[in-house]
Amino acid sequence: MKTMPLHTFSRKTVVCALSCMLLILAACDHYDDPVIGIIPPCDESTAPLFSAMTSDVQRILVEDFTAHQCGACPPAGLELKQLKEDYPGQVLPLAIHAGQLANTNAQFPIDWTCPEGTQFWDDTQSTLNPVGRVNRLPEEGTFLAVSEWSENVENLANNSPAAGMQLEVAYDENSLRTTAHVHITWFEDVEDEVRLSLLISESDLIAPQLWYPSANPPGPGLVEDYNHEYVLRGSMTGAKGLVVSESPKAGDTQQECYTFQWNPLWVAESADMIALLTLSNGSVLQAISMPVAE
Repeated sequence: MKTMPLHTFSRKTVVCALSCMLLILAACDHYDDPVIGIIPPCDESTAPLFSAMTSDVQRILVEDFTAHQCGACPPAGLELKQLKEDYPGQVLPLAIHAGQLANTNAQFPIDWTCPEGTQFWDDTQSTLNPVGRVNRLPEEGTFLAVSEWSENVENLANNSPAAGMQLEVAYDENSLRTTAHVHITWFEDVEDEVRLSLLISESDLIAPQLWYPSANPPGPGLVEDYNHEYVLRGSMTGAKGLVVSESPKAGDTQQECYTFQWNPLWVAESADMIALLTLSNGSVLQAISMPVAE
């Protein structure tokens, strides 16, 4: 079995001027490219010792493109939650606020969008909410009606994955430094470029949401204290992630480490980190998630 070397952010060269500029931008809620703003490199001496895997389940990313001014969107959120309950530990839910109905105004004052979500929305070229993606298959531009999510999840649930993933997240509540360690075991040859994305979702965000009485199930209209769950907040790696492998072979293993400064506007205790392996067409090969702060 061939073992790939441990990689850390320190291998990536960042020119000094760009680093300084992004340090200034780091105080903002939204980041154009958070990974470039990673300042402290990972400390390899503290990296966990993962063992190569012999098997893993195929986990499934289900993305719900939603918006707080979309009165037809809450039922899609219920479907997302139901899929998570029906496939515990296997379906990874992600609610992406995007599109014109995600705009803010006096009644909907909180901006739940982020650059990563805008990129994902643009990838689909959709103009309507709600729509979704299931492991971004067959490619990242494909979107599905809510009624199609369950069948697509079912079709993937018993598949044998091409890779196994292990994830460990270390969050320091004092310094806000957050580190992700990802271990990958390749079960199959993959003739493609593989990227790793590290996304952040947050739940229990209480804010207004429109819910039409004509929706199925019907809502009361404006819900002032709606509980927004699984909301995409940002990433460690940018929307498209970082190339971590070129045509890996069955039996290869590799370990990746990235660190960044946690955004203090996000509640770590209500957040999850989602690690994705994607192919050159954007489809998700494998995924895993875990709480940021347990």
